[in-house]
Amino acid sequence: MWQAISRLLQDPLGESTFEDQRSLPGGEVHSAWHARYAGHDLFIKCDDRALLPQFTAEADQLLLLARSQTVNVPQVWAVGSDREQSFLVLDYLPPKPFDAHNAFLLGQQLARLHQWSEQLQFGLDYDNHLATTPQPNTWQRRWSTFFAEQRIGWQLELSAEKGITFGNIDVIVERVRQRLSSHQPAPSLLHGDLWSGNCAVGPNGPYIFDPACYWGDRECDLAMLPLHPEQPAQIYDGYQSVCPLPVDFIERQPIYQLYTLLNRARLFGGQHLSVAQQALEQMLAD
Repeated sequence: MWQAISRLLQDPLGESTFEDQRSLPGGEVHSAWHARYAGHDLFIKCDDRALLPQFTAEADQLLLLARSQTVNVPQVWAVGSDREQSFLVLDYLPPKPFDAHNAFLLGQQLARLHQWSEQLQFGLDYDNHLATTPQPNTWQRRWSTFFAEQRIGWQLELSAEKGITFGNIDVIVERVRQRLSSHQPAPSLLHGDLWSGNCAVGPNGPYIFDPACYWGDRECDLAMLPLHPEQPAQIYDGYQSVCPLPVDFIERQPIYQLYTLLNRARLFGGQHLSVAQQALEQMLAD
């Protein structure tokens, strides 16, 4: 793997050798390394060769976010594979805890990201992943249909395949569609998995990573924040200072949170099952 990475890095960084290769703890999905090459600190994700399309999609999403010139993301240096492993090579940015100032800046940056571009439909040119869960992104003009079918309906179908049933899928999907039918947001480029584990403070301020991008309702990114109370509230303040959320956002927030809650329930079971069930029953009762 290291030889394959070196060959790809020779063009952007020059011919060199790796130094200080250290395996990083805590990789829940892929193996991770910190290494130095040509004076650059690099973060390297690696996994089975068959997962190359996932790393390619992640690189494409980081480049898309970077193209907006609104948010900071790790620079992509290389993506590829050898005979056994696939890999993604990014800038290594040592994370620091969020403070109020950087949380405010992140909120402002997210608001500008959501204002970027003039996409007319909801979705993305390719499917990607929410953590380890496949995420379909077929283009759709109507937001209520996209979210009801490709987010909530999709999660319910995946759960059913695993033997987890939350109720009649058709009834639930139709209820979500009805709840969102009068809401017609402009498509915004979303990070898609905005939680404390996917944003941090680096040498040049706040940055985000591990995206699950698509064009959707900007409220979806913001709806994630209450599920992670460890994130500073100043993210909201920064966002509101640039592009205030509508008053009725609070009514849609539980619907958008349901996507993440269903995903957690399917992946982790236990108390996440009851939390998702309660959220779903509340949505149906409203």
